[in-house]
Amino acid sequence: MNATARQGDSGRVRAAGPRGADSYTGPQVHCGRWRGQLELRDRHAAVIGSGTAIAQVLPGITAQARRVTVFQRDPVWILPAPPIPGRKLLRRLPDDLLGLLPSDSARPLPGDPASQPLPGAAQPPHGIAATLLRLAATANLFVSVRDSWVRRQLTPDTATGVRLHGGYYRALNQPNCELVTWPIARLAPLGIRTVDGVEHRVDCIIYAEDAL
Repeated sequence: MNATARQGDSGRVRAAGPRGADSYTGPQVHCGRWRGQLELRDRHAAVIGSGTAIAQVLPGITAQARRVTVFQRDPVWILPAPPIPGRKLLRRLPDDLLGLLPSDSARPLPGDPASQPLPGAAQPPHGIAATLLRLAATANLFVSVRDSWVRRQLTPDTATGVRLHGGYYRALNQPNCELVTWPIARLAPLGIRTVDGVEHRVDCIIYAEDAL
């Protein structure tokens, strides 16, 4: 999805975003541009997006920001990235090569778009392949995330893609990183308000590429 950053009257970098985005007074940037446009040191950064997109940028953000709050939609199954030679090979393969891995944790709600595969979308692996992928992804989540509540929030409820990443869970485990899975109601002048009524005050917002 194309997300366009724009410059506000006060010089702040802006991006189209959730409801109330125009009311937020801090910087808002697209994840592909934050390195060149936003200094994160000593800042509390919010990262908004799906698990797939956030996994790509979170390690670099947690390494620089004072504090990070992750507003994640749609968690995905994560398998450990292979050593460097294997990683170079995998970059040449389609993103959906591993297909979709069903979740055992909850059945999709009636009418849930995730339960209706789109034409041309990756199809779920079957039989032994699906079982092995599920076991591997579940084991990776259990080993990587010791907190049972956070682990539950990272477990997909519907069929979802399988991604290879070595640093996502490690970044979420950092002491300066917090995961929020309540849906966003709107942006407020000083932060992000979730549907549970909590306003999370942040210094800047970074949108993962499919968040807008």
